[in-house]
Amino acid sequence: MATIVVCADDYGMSHGVCDAIDALIAERRLSATSAMTIFPEWRQRAADLNALAAANRASVGLHLTLTDHAPLARLPRLAPGGVLPGLATMLRRAEMRRLPVAEVEAEVNAQLDAFEDAFGAPPAFVDGHQHVHAFPVVRWVLMAAVTERYGRACAMRTIAEPLHRIVRRGVDPVKAAILSVIGRRHAAMARRAGLVCNDSFRGAYDFEAPFGPLFRRFLDDAGGSPALPLIFCHPGHVDPTLRARSSLAAARHREFAYLASAEYPEDCARAGRILAPFHSSVV
Repeated sequence: MATIVVCADDYGMSHGVCDAIDALIAERRLSATSAMTIFPEWRQRAADLNALAAANRASVGLHLTLTDHAPLARLPRLAPGGVLPGLATMLRRAEMRRLPVAEVEAEVNAQLDAFEDAFGAPPAFVDGHQHVHAFPVVRWVLMAAVTERYGRACAMRTIAEPLHRIVRRGVDPVKAAILSVIGRRHAAMARRAGLVCNDSFRGAYDFEAPFGPLFRRFLDDAGGSPALPLIFCHPGHVDPTLRARSSLAAARHREFAYLASAEYPEDCARAGRILAPFHSSVV
């Protein structure tokens, strides 16, 4: 049986999201989750998550958040109204190298501090909400912060995937290809730094299609045999807080329903996959 990381994003976004992810970790249906430390739910749930993850061989990482929500640090240029910019604005400013480096650095370190303070340990890995960790400027600042604080004792999620795999898998190939182009330099940088990285990235889709059939295609190696493939997902129970903070409530419910179903472990077994945690000594 080959290994695969199945990582639930957005832990801490709401108690409904935390409850759903906790339940899946307890049943060993997830091997990783990444946390949004900007929300009060993170501080309230982190200690229990630490114990739960340790008991069920799951890794917990930082889900760096630099879009749409209130930051932890004071960012007069990046978030002048107290709210971080939307994804399109953030990506445009990053591509033009017009992000305020000192403010990005302050927020990255504030979110890492918030992770350690509540969780009682450093993150096992780092990734990004809406994949901002792979953007220009952000990736430089993040890589410097991670390697300075943790050396090589922190894995890094990459979002690059060879084009032939994307095309052969056939799940929202345009979106997956755009992410891969954005993430190529970040992946190379992380590997040069000696960080453990996933070598296949799966999970991008339009949030409209039924999740089970898509997940079976994410399990397929699609023309390659990577050592550490990773599927990201967004399961959650819908509550008022989630509806206020995310437009993907219905998709989160569908994803949870599949991951909690009898079909999911059967699909993993049929694909010859067992779940593995994501951390610096995973390979």
